[in-house]
Parts: sequence; C-alpha cells; structure tokens
Amino acid sequence: MSRHLLLITLGPVQDFIAAARRTRDLWYGSHILSELSRAAARALVQGGATLVFPALAGDHPELEACSAPLRSDRQPPLNVANKLLAEVPDGVDPRHLAKTVRGAVLGFWRSDIAAPVRLTCSRLLADGSEAAWTEQIDGFVEFLATWAPLDTYASARSAVEQAIAARKHLRDFQPWRHLRGAVPKSSLDGARETILRRAPERDAALARKYRIAPAEELDAVGLVKRGGGAPEQFVPIANVALAPWVELARRTVPGPLEALKAACRDARIARVDRPDLPCARPFPFQANILLPNRWKSVFTEQGLDGDPIAWGRLHVGPLLRVLRDPYPYVACLVADGDRMGRAIQALGSAEAHRAFSRDLSDFASEARRIVEQRHRGSLVYAGGDDVLAFLPLPEALPCAEALRHHFAHVMDSGCGRLSLDQRPTLSVGIGVGHLMESMADLLALGREAEQCAKGRGLGPVGRERNALAVVVDKRSGGKRSWRAQWTDWDGDPVARLVRDAALLDEILSVRKVYEIERTLVHLPDPTASPARYWSHILALEVQRSLARVGNGERGVTPEAIGLSLDEQAPYAVLHAEVSALAARMLVARIFAAALPALRRDPQEAVG
Repeated sequence: MSRHLLLITLGPVQDFIAAARRTRDLWYGSHILSELSRAAARALVQGGATLVFPALAGDHPELEACSAPLRSDRQPPLNVANKLLAEVPDGVDPRHLAKTVRGAVLGFWRSDIAAPVRLTCSRLLADGSEAAWTEQIDGFVEFLATWAPLDTYASARSAVEQAIAARKHLRDFQPWRHLRGAVPKSSLDGARETILRRAPERDAALARKYRIAPAEELDAVGLVKRGGGAPEQFVPIANVALAPWVELARRTVPGPLEALKAACRDARIARVDRPDLPCARPFPFQANILLPNRWKSVFTEQGLDGDPIAWGRLHVGPLLRVLRDPYPYVACLVADGDRMGRAIQALGSAEAHRAFSRDLSDFASEARRIVEQRHRGSLVYAGGDDVLAFLPLPEALPCAEALRHHFAHVMDSGCGRLSLDQRPTLSVGIGVGHLMESMADLLALGREAEQCAKGRGLGPVGRERNALAVVVDKRSGGKRSWRAQWTDWDGDPVARLVRDAALLDEILSVRKVYEIERTLVHLPDPTASPARYWSHILALEVQRSLARVGNGERGVTPEAIGLSLDEQAPYAVLHAEVSALAARMLVARIFAAALPALRRDPQEAVG
C-alpha cells in the first residue's frame, strides 16, 4: 500500500468553547479540545504515522496527556490544535488508522475526562439520568478524517483540504433516544437536556464548589466543563481585571492588603491557587470581594457566615479609602494569523510545513509568556497562530503589540524565502466588557473585535487584515469600535491611542469629543452624496467645538490633537476622518479610566 497524507479534524470548537458562564467553563472547554487533539496525535504516532502538524516526534513529551494547567515540571502543556496532518507510511491502511485514532479519542473522552467528573459529581445527578448522560457524552465529539495518496505533498495536501472542507458543509442529525422528558435544557447553550437534580435536591456543598446556581441547569457535557479539574486552579476574570489595582495596593498600602488576605482566609473566601501567574499571585482569593457591589453575592454564592457589608467595610474599606474604586472592565483578546493557508501552500513540502509548524509552536509558547508573565493576563488558548486571552485593560494594548511583533519575528524566520507582502501577518481584536458579563458575551466581544480587525467586507481594497481593532461595550454608553492597521500612525497605532489618552487628560475635554460626535449625527449622511460645501460646514463646527473655552475648558486647535481639517476634501472623506477621531478618543478614554490611581478625596471612599 502506498504512502498517504491523512488529515483529521476534531470538533465542535467555536460553539463549544463559547458556551460558558464561568472562567472554568471557558478554560476547561478549551483544555478538553486540546487534550482530545493530543490523544489523536498520540494515536497517530503509535499507529506508525509521522506528524506534520503538530510537528511532534514519537517520543516528544508533549504527546503525554495533561489534566492540569501545569505539568509536573511546572510548565504549561502545549495547546494542540483541532486539525492534525500526518504522513502515513507504506503498508499502513489510512482508513484503519483513522478508525483507530477515532477510537482512541472517544475512549479518552469517555474514560479519562468525562467518567471522573461523573463520579465526583454523582450527588448532583438526577436519578435515572444514566442513559441520558451516556448518550450526551457519546454524541459530543465530531471526528472527521480524509486521506489521499502522497504522490506529491502539495497535491495531496490540496486534495485532503478540499475533501474536509466539503464534508464540513454536511451535518449529522441524530435523534435523541434517551430524553428524560419535561426537564429544562442546559443553561450554557440550550442544546441538551439537563442531567442535574432539581435545585433543592442537589448536594449543597458540591453546588457551591462548582458554582452551580440554583436556577442553573447543566447537561452532561456542560457538567464536565464545570466539574473538570480543581476549582482553585481557575483564575476568575475579576482577578485578571483587577491585577493592576492589586499591584498598586501592594506597593502603596501593603499592610491593609495583608490584613485583607488574612481576613479572607479566616472568612473562607474561595482561593485561587495559581502562584505561577502574576495576575493571581499577589491576591490568591477571588477578587470579586474587592468590589463593594459584589460583597453580598460573594457571601451568598460561597455560603459564608456574617454580614457582608460590615465585613467589606472593615477589611476592604481601608484599601478603598486610599485607592480609587477598581475599574470593573476586562479585555478579551483574540488574535489570528492572516493568509496562513497561502503561506503554507507556498512551502511545498512536508518538511518545510513541519518546520513552519515548529515555528508556530514557538510562537504559541512565547504568546503564553507574553500574556501571562509580561502582561498579567490569563491565557485560554494559544495554538499555532490563534490566541485567546483575558487581560486587564491597562495591559491589553501593549500585549497586542508584543504579540504582533513576535509573530512578525517568527514569520521572518519561518517564511524568510517569501516576499514581505506574502508573509502572514497578525490581526488582533480586543473586546472590552464588564467583568460581570457572562464568559460567552465577553468572548463574543473579542471575536467581534477580531472580525473588525480582519476587515472583511471593508473598503477600500488593501485595508483588510494586519490590523488592531477595539470594540467597547459599556453598560452605560453603548458599543463603540475603532480599527487601525499596524502600519498606520507611523507603524504604531498603540502609541497613538496612548497619546490620545494623554490629550484627554491634559488639554482636551471629553465633553468636546461628545459635542463633535453629536455634530456628525446632525449633519447629512455622507453616503447620500451631499454638496461639497458641507465639508466647509463640518470643519467650522469642529473648529468651534474645539476652540470653546469656559467651565474649566481651554481652546484647542485641530492640529494639537492630530486632526487635519481639509475643507477641500470630499465631504465623505472629511466626515470619516472626524468620525474616526471621535471614536479613537472615546476608546482611548476607556483605557485611561482603567489605570489604577490613588484617591484624591478619601472622604468619597466606602466605609
């Protein structure tokens, strides 16, 4: 039998990861998919195949399963993507190998991942739910495989890619045969029936441990996401969002911070046991307790005794009398390589693709260090050219820039023989939302920002991809977005936003920005081809708003804030330029507001 190229994909991916309410849902869901892919890679190697992507040899330690955030050597496991490519040697039947890999993946999912959760959470499961559990677990994994004779690597890879893409247009619909009847669907995605007992009948200690609210329902797959791993290993979003605030407290009021940690231990506030992460190390407890409007809910959710308001004023109040209240917003960063398929197609050989795969693994490893160690974030996933992470707002922009620079460095090395315009670039989206929003909503914001950065459907041609985009969704004020290519602003759009934040703090009042925004609303729609004299009117209105003085405001020239008001420009062009300025300024304001600072008037503090 001749050599073959075998392509395997595992799913579901996007919808499965997005179905999340808690940090542990999101992180462990991503971890599950990576471990299933790792099991597939392990089975491929054991079956005699040679991996191309991921480029792991048969004795590579990253082929070993890992159930925790860190391996025994305290290093995080490599994220393995859900798409695997392997060379199958002569004498090995690719069909048989694919079936063997599928059996290994399903066996690992049932026995190593799902079964321990079922045992641990047995006192949460409804009576008679065994058949429903088995059916839901068995129907979860989507396994697709295709293969082609390896006459030439390029032709074989093209054939398997086309075949798998065509197969993904089809969907398998199997009827549920073990419905429990008259029970709610899962609260995570509504796709499957709950397997939990009614709230009053659930084990209260287990429900608190896994943060399952009385009104919350979970199917078998959802319970595996919620109950997998140790609860204290997952870093809550609040700890990420408030990491710079905690760091400022550590530097300026170390005594009250240490006293608060002792009080948290005594009150049995839930711990966060991740000393390897800078975002969790200074305050190893759930940071929701630092927010006054969350004191009651923390005590209620964790079943703690005492008066939460009195406790908060006594123990958190000393910090809030010195520091401004924490800014309760967090950034979801989603990054993705541009035109990766075109670059891989140009490589032309399995060995070149394998070397490129190793470069991408190096990028993923460095992305973890950039996110977690340099910018106090929490990495959910970094595999190949994909990155998903949560970051405190003050760190989000410099983190995005660092990822972009390192990706460019890796591409210079891995695609050195390609011209500069052929090498992949990195588009980065940053979604900013309230830290009390569901994980699914925060992830949706990050993905929306990534799509904005990609610029699909954007004109003019040539402005797509290779960009940074920010989408801000404030609980008061609606949604705002801003986008710039990495080549804009002399190749440093992040510095432009930083300068804008400084302008708002020094010479430009935000009230003037809002006034300019209102002016744009009242003027004609630029797509309606209005007369050129509207450019003159728009320029005069903007100049008038900027020049106004009084109420503590001073006059500002357009040039001082980086705005060129060319009255001879077409109205649509000038309108777009002014609109972009307003959006950029208001986005910059969000990042400036998130910077932790000492309180100017201690009398305003809680307590």
